[in-house]
Amino acid sequence: MFDRNERLRELFRAEITQSLREVKDPGLGGLLTVTDVELAPDRKNMTVFYSVLGTPTERKRTDRALQRCAPYLHHLLIKRLKLKLVPKIAFRFDETPRKASRIDKLINDIEKEHGA
Repeated sequence: MFDRNERLRELFRAEITQSLREVKDPGLGGLLTVTDVELAPDRKNMTVFYSVLGTPTERKRTDRALQRCAPYLHHLLIKRLKLKLVPKIAFRFDETPRKASRIDKLINDIEKEHGA
Protein backbone atom coordinates (compact mmCIF):
# COMPACT_ATOMS: atom_id res chain seq x y z
CA MET A 1 0.00 0.00 0.00
CA PHE A 2 1.29 3.44 -0.94
CA ASP A 3 1.54 6.23 1.57
CA ARG A 4 0.20 9.72 0.85
CA ASN A 5 3.58 11.18 -0.14
CA GLU A 6 4.12 8.42 -2.71
CA ARG A 7 0.67 8.97 -4.23
CA LEU A 8 1.25 12.75 -4.32
CA ARG A 9 4.67 12.29 -5.97
CA GLU A 10 3.13 10.17 -8.73
CA LEU A 11 0.24 12.61 -9.17
CA PHE A 12 2.61 15.58 -9.45
CA ARG A 13 4.92 13.73 -11.85
CA ALA A 14 2.02 12.86 -14.16
CA GLU A 15 0.51 16.36 -14.01
CA ILE A 16 3.82 18.13 -14.60
CA THR A 17 4.60 15.84 -17.54
CA GLN A 18 1.19 16.64 -19.03
CA SER A 19 1.50 20.37 -18.31
CA LEU A 20 4.94 20.61 -19.92
CA ARG A 21 3.32 19.57 -23.22
CA GLU A 22 1.22 22.74 -23.03
CA VAL A 23 4.12 25.11 -22.37
CA LYS A 24 4.94 27.19 -25.43
CA ASP A 25 8.49 28.18 -24.47
CA PRO A 26 10.91 27.97 -27.41
CA GLY A 27 13.71 27.04 -24.99
CA LEU A 28 12.20 23.63 -24.33
CA GLY A 29 14.20 21.71 -26.93
CA GLY A 30 15.52 18.20 -27.18
CA LEU A 31 13.73 15.20 -25.75
CA LEU A 32 12.61 16.25 -22.26
CA THR A 33 11.65 13.57 -19.72
CA VAL A 34 10.50 14.00 -16.13
CA THR A 35 12.37 11.23 -14.32
CA ASP A 36 11.33 11.73 -10.70
CA VAL A 37 9.69 14.06 -8.20
CA GLU A 38 10.98 14.55 -4.68
CA LEU A 39 8.52 16.00 -2.18
CA ALA A 40 9.73 17.88 0.91
CA PRO A 41 8.52 16.42 4.23
CA ASP A 42 6.33 19.49 4.84
CA ARG A 43 4.96 19.20 1.26
CA LYS A 44 5.59 22.91 0.60
CA ASN A 45 8.35 22.34 -1.98
CA MET A 46 9.11 19.72 -4.57
CA THR A 47 12.08 19.03 -6.77
CA VAL A 48 11.33 17.78 -10.25
CA PHE A 49 14.17 15.80 -11.79
CA TYR A 50 14.42 15.75 -15.57
CA SER A 51 16.68 14.55 -18.34
CA VAL A 52 17.21 15.97 -21.82
CA LEU A 53 18.41 14.05 -24.82
CA GLY A 54 20.35 16.62 -26.79
CA THR A 55 23.46 18.74 -26.85
CA PRO A 56 24.86 20.53 -23.78
CA THR A 57 23.57 23.79 -25.28
CA GLU A 58 20.05 22.36 -25.53
CA ARG A 59 20.35 21.16 -21.94
CA LYS A 60 21.26 24.67 -20.71
CA ARG A 61 18.50 26.24 -22.80
CA THR A 62 15.99 23.72 -21.43
CA ASP A 63 17.15 24.36 -17.86
CA ARG A 64 16.59 28.11 -18.25
CA ALA A 65 13.18 27.51 -19.86
CA LEU A 66 12.11 25.22 -17.01
CA GLN A 67 13.18 27.79 -14.42
CA ARG A 68 11.10 30.40 -16.27
CA CYS A 69 7.99 28.24 -16.53
CA ALA A 70 8.05 26.85 -12.95
CA PRO A 71 5.65 29.55 -11.61
CA TYR A 72 3.29 28.96 -14.54
CA LEU A 73 3.31 25.19 -13.92
CA HIS A 74 2.64 25.82 -10.22
CA HIS A 75 -0.36 27.94 -11.19
CA LEU A 76 -1.63 25.21 -13.56
CA LEU A 77 -1.36 22.59 -10.82
CA ILE A 78 -3.32 24.81 -8.42
CA LYS A 79 -6.10 25.12 -11.02
CA ARG A 80 -6.16 21.41 -11.96
CA LEU A 81 -5.75 19.72 -8.60
CA LYS A 82 -8.16 19.96 -5.73
CA LEU A 83 -5.51 20.04 -3.02
CA LYS A 84 -5.19 22.25 0.00
CA LEU A 85 -1.52 22.88 -0.73
CA VAL A 86 0.36 22.63 -4.02
CA PRO A 87 4.12 22.77 -3.46
CA LYS A 88 6.47 25.22 -5.16
CA ILE A 89 8.39 23.66 -8.04
CA ALA A 90 12.17 23.55 -8.49
CA PHE A 91 13.74 21.74 -11.45
CA ARG A 92 17.01 19.83 -11.28
CA PHE A 93 18.83 18.00 -14.07
CA ASP A 94 19.01 14.26 -13.45
CA GLU A 95 22.44 12.81 -14.23
CA THR A 96 21.27 9.21 -13.72
CA PRO A 97 20.36 8.36 -17.36
CA ARG A 98 23.70 9.70 -18.65
CA LYS A 99 25.63 7.81 -15.98
CA ALA A 100 23.68 4.60 -16.66
CA SER A 101 24.40 4.91 -20.37
CA ARG A 102 28.11 5.34 -19.67
CA ILE A 103 28.16 2.28 -17.39
CA ASP A 104 26.35 0.22 -20.06
CA LYS A 105 28.93 1.28 -22.63
CA LEU A 106 31.81 0.33 -20.31
CA ILE A 107 30.26 -3.08 -19.62
CA ASN A 108 29.75 -3.69 -23.34
CA ASP A 109 33.36 -2.70 -24.04
CA ILE A 110 34.62 -5.13 -21.39
CA GLU A 111 32.44 -7.95 -22.75
CA LYS A 112 33.74 -7.35 -26.29
CA GLU A 113 37.30 -7.29 -25.02
CA HIS A 114 36.95 -10.64 -23.21
CA GLY A 115 34.83 -12.22 -25.92
CA ALA A 116 37.28 -11.43 -28.73
